This record gives sequence, structure tokens and C-alpha cells, in this order.
Amino acid sequence: MKSTLKYAMLLLALLLSLGGQAQRSKEVLQKEINSLQKEIESANKLLKETSKSKEATLGQVSLMDQKIRNRQKLINAYNEQIKVLDRNIRQGENNINRLGGELRTMRGEYAKMVLFAYKNRSHYDQLEFLFASEDFNQASRRLRYIRQFADARKTKIDQIAATQRKVSAEVEANRKAREEQAALLAEEKAQQEALKQEKAELNAQVKQLKKKEGSIQQSIKDKQAQAKKFQKQIDDIIAEEIRKANERAAKEAAGKNKGKTTKPDKMALTPTEKALSTSFSANKGKLPWPVERGAVSSSFGKHASAFSDKVTVTNNGVDIATTEKAKARCVFEGVVVSVVKPSASNIGIIIRHGDYFTVYSQLDEAYVNRGDKVKTKQDIGRVHTDRSEGKTELHFELRKGTETLNPSLWLAK
Repeated sequence: MKSTLKYAMLLLALLLSLGGQAQRSKEVLQKEINSLQKEIESANKLLKETSKSKEATLGQVSLMDQKIRNRQKLINAYNEQIKVLDRNIRQGENNINRLGGELRTMRGEYAKMVLFAYKNRSHYDQLEFLFASEDFNQASRRLRYIRQFADARKTKIDQIAATQRKVSAEVEANRKAREEQAALLAEEKAQQEALKQEKAELNAQVKQLKKKEGSIQQSIKDKQAQAKKFQKQIDDIIAEEIRKANERAAKEAAGKNKGKTTKPDKMALTPTEKALSTSFSANKGKLPWPVERGAVSSSFGKHASAFSDKVTVTNNGVDIATTEKAKARCVFEGVVVSVVKPSASNIGIIIRHGDYFTVYSQLDEAYVNRGDKVKTKQDIGRVHTDRSEGKTELHFELRKGTETLNPSLWLAK
């Protein structure tokens, strides 16, 4: 008996857990849908601004490629959302069937009660029923039974009827939501088809650029080499910051006769720095974008170039397409630890936030210097516009110590 009860309780806990996961999944999916819609809208505006020239550019192709990826993610999210709604509808229908059965049972019991009351409707019959009691306590119970039984049954029926109406309303709402989502999905698929046609047009223009394929690929290689060199600079600067912080902590520990050491890849923090780092971490998924307006044109990680699937790009951050003369802004308060110039047309800024570092590059002007304290959303530089590729693009990275993080998981959706 105990084992059966324990099994039933575990099963109930599992079902409740699954229900909670479905609800959370629905909320997460809706958040993702809203985010993707915003990114696609931003990409549309940027593409409209950069499409004044009839000649296709690598910047446009890259932005369009990322836009189509986001469109596919959006369609996938809608599909998942519809599955969640289907599951909720089935659960609601099961609830209706169950409550309907209970309601029929209660109505049957209530009918019996009404029949009993009818047969014993006279004052004399009720008194006879009470006086037939064996003692006073039984008579008292019978009196309470007469007064409360009908009311209790009616109350129960009303409760079940109200619950049935509520569940029916929820199911109807879910059905409407599913129909709306299905309509939106069809619209998004139509838009994706239009995007494929637009990409085909761009690819036709890119074929013209294939005549310059050698120079374009060489340009890509040169930029990758510059990026690799810049990554080395970033690594060295952060490693030096970690070394100096640990050296300072070691001296303080020695002065207090403590032999505590810190791992080479870990960063010793002062109480103020630790508080800043904790605050930065607490804002994961809430950090403002490093430009006021933009769309991701190249995502984090390793992927094929938009120009050619034969060319692989490894991105340690994200590239964000934005408008000409756009300002780069700090995503969180901190201290500028370095302003570097990896190439003639590229300035990079590294800002420390406790043991977190943010990197902003592809700037043609810096508004801050090493040692400056900066605030959230403060303008720190102007984003460079590459005329040859027709793009204004900021490169943004995020590190925790020596660890490279995906900025998309940290920026606000």
C-alpha cells in the first residue's frame, strides 16, 4: 500500500513538473519570437538604407544571410509554439471530460436528494424523521443533514459548472491562439520564400563579383589575419590585467601573512570589483546593445562565410550592422583598460567590469582613453563605415577572464 501511494505521488509530481515546463517553454518561445521579429525588422530597415546602390555588396549579402537564418528560427519557434498550444488544448479537453463526468454524477445525486425532499416534503414527515432518531445526537445530525445536504450538492454543482466554463474558455482561447499562430506561420513561410528570391537576386549579383573572386577572397584572408592579430592583442591585454590583479592580491596577502594563491587564469578581485562583477553577471540577457540601432550580421562561433561556403569564419563575438556614423556605447559601467589600433581603419576599446571584459572594435574614432571610468550606454566611439563593402559594422566581444562568451546570450532581446 505504501509503495503504491509513493508511486502515485511520484507520478503526480512528474505530471506537475511537465505542466510547468510546458508553460515555461511557451513563455520562452514567445520571448524568442519577439526578439527575432525585432532583429528581422532592424535588418529590413538597414537593408533598405543600403540598397540604394544597384550593385550588391558583401555587407548586404551577409546581412541578408543572417536575416534568413533568423527567419527560419522564427518559423521553428512558431512550430514549437503551436505544439505547446496543441498540448494545452488536449489537456483542457481532458479536463472538460473529467469535469463533465463529475457533473453528471453530482446531478444524479442531487436528483435523488430532490426526490427524497419531495417524498418527505411535509412538516409532519420531517418531524417523524427526526423523532425516529434513537437519541438527541442522532436527531441533531439528521437535522443538519436535511439543511445542508441540498445546499452542499448545489454548491458543488455550481463549482464544477464554473470550472467547466473556465476550462472551456481556456480551450477556446487556445484554439484561437493556435489559429492565429498558424496564420502567422503561413505568413512567415511566405516571407521566407520571398527572402529566398531576394537572396537569389543577390546571388546573381554576387556572380558578377565572382569575376573579382580572387581579390575578394584575398581581402577576406587579410581581414582574418588582422582579426587573428587583434585577438592576440586582446588575449595579451586581458592576461596582463589578470597578472597585475593577482600580483596586487599576492602582495596584500603577503602583508597579512596569508599564503593564499590564485590560479593563473583566475582573477583576484577587490570587494568593489567583486560587487561590479556580480552585478554584471546578474544582468545576463539584459545588457543594452553596444549600438542604439542594429542587427546581427555575423553570429558567434564557426560558420561559413556569406560570400562562399568554402570560406569558414570563426567569430569570437558578434558583428552588428548599424547605420552610418553610428556611435558605439558601453554596455555596462566599468573602466577602460586599453584603446588599441590593430589597423589603420580600426580602433578597438577594451573595458573591464570586475572579471568581465567587453571589446568594441571596427571603430574609426575613440571617445575614451585608458583609465577612464565609463557608464552604461555611454558613447565610447564611432563605428567605421567600409565603403568598399557598403557596410557599417561593429565587432563586439565578451570575456570572463580568459573565457570567450557568446554575447547574444547576454544582450537584451
